[in-house]
Amino acid sequence: MNEPFEIHRRVGLYALVALLCLAVAGGLGWFAYDRPAPLLWVGTGVLALLAIALLRGTVDAKTPLFVADDHGVRLQTDDGWTGLLWDEMGEIRVEPRAGVRHDARVKVISLDGRKVYSTPVGLATTVDMDQAVAELARRRGPAAY
Repeated sequence: MNEPFEIHRRVGLYALVALLCLAVAGGLGWFAYDRPAPLLWVGTGVLALLAIALLRGTVDAKTPLFVADDHGVRLQTDDGWTGLLWDEMGEIRVEPRAGVRHDARVKVISLDGRKVYSTPVGLATTVDMDQAVAELARRRGPAAY
């Protein structure tokens, strides 16, 4: 039995960017307090909200975004966790980065093709695209097709 392949958030990156947002929001807030410009308060609020959203990503750092083992995959979705056995999947693939805004993704397509689940891989996670391709191919194996 193989160790499960897991994709986690890169917590240090999330925390660093959150702290930078808080620092810039603090400086902008100080500047806004000193000057009568309401638009500066909007920027302060946006940066503070961004920092809070990023800090949420560091809270459950030990929880993986995606797990693949000998039986199938489990991944976090908006509704919670979804799990599929290897023979319940129509296709699983790692798609390359699409432009500047979208990281590479592991896409899991249900057997009937109606549901598509995805998890990012790349800069914001502990796994790169090549590693994900190799690990998923090794786990799924020719017998699961």
